[in-house]
Amino acid sequence: MTAAVRVKRCAQCGAEVQLDAEVFSTSCAFCDSPLIDTDAQTEPVDKVVPFTVPRGRAGSLLASWLAGKWLAPEALRKAARPEELQQIFVPFYAYDALARTRFTSRIGIYWYRTETYTTTVNGKTVVRTRQVRETEWFGLDGSHARRWFDHLVSASRGLPENEANELEPFDLGRALPWGPALTAGVAAELPTVEHAQALQVARAELEQREKQVVAANHLPGSTHKSLRVSTQVEVDAVRLLLLPVWTAVYAGPDDAIRVLVNGQTGEVVGDIPRSKWKVGCLVGAIIATVLIIGFVTVVVVGGVSAISAVMG
Repeated sequence: MTAAVRVKRCAQCGAEVQLDAEVFSTSCAFCDSPLIDTDAQTEPVDKVVPFTVPRGRAGSLLASWLAGKWLAPEALRKAARPEELQQIFVPFYAYDALARTRFTSRIGIYWYRTETYTTTVNGKTVVRTRQVRETEWFGLDGSHARRWFDHLVSASRGLPENEANELEPFDLGRALPWGPALTAGVAAELPTVEHAQALQVARAELEQREKQVVAANHLPGSTHKSLRVSTQVEVDAVRLLLLPVWTAVYAGPDDAIRVLVNGQTGEVVGDIPRSKWKVGCLVGAIIATVLIIGFVTVVVVGGVSAISAVMG
């Protein structure tokens, strides 16, 4: 689904600009005018969720998030400055589906019995009682059906599904029908995940959600165990959406490190490495502190021993 590298002429300044293979919208590198190559779209975009978190706010949220991670490389903090953030619309597939689930489980019901026991109080043996909880187990099987709407799956190879799940949710009620003006001047990525792969991910995630719903809402009694579910997912509709994301990229020693900010909610997501230099300094400081404490302890103990010897 990935388009070949291509060149598009800017209608404003006439420059010929090379577009990255995986985007259909960007801005001219010469005059900063919007560039949109609608011919490159491999499938129609249904809706776009606009950015509501501006660049400055995204930078502040990212800086606050990094403030709690003081072992992060300093180069990443520089890459997270507002002027360094990259704005991009990331493609997602949104699924509507009907899920039918059969389940079996063991249901436990608590009950209490009174137990008599002896104990010693002030040297005397006394008889007392206490409540002991018991559990009676029963088998249960049942069914559950639910219609799911707008279940999101990343359509970008650059945004793995686990990161996409952390970045969610997005308020799709604020999505607008796609038009060139909505992505003008902002990088918009083409979908690079095949439909079959995305559908497989959607089915697996909806099956897991069904299990969670059954466990939370449809098992009576006091507790349960051995829950097993079998879910059939029938997809009714799928739409291609473009969702707003700010990115900060740091070229690490082994690979690029990326932190993401949800362009609608401000949620920050990223798995960042620890600076080896900072970790080394921390370890050195700890070792130095231990040595100083040990030295002071030896001096104090030695001084006390000397004073005791003199007084003795």
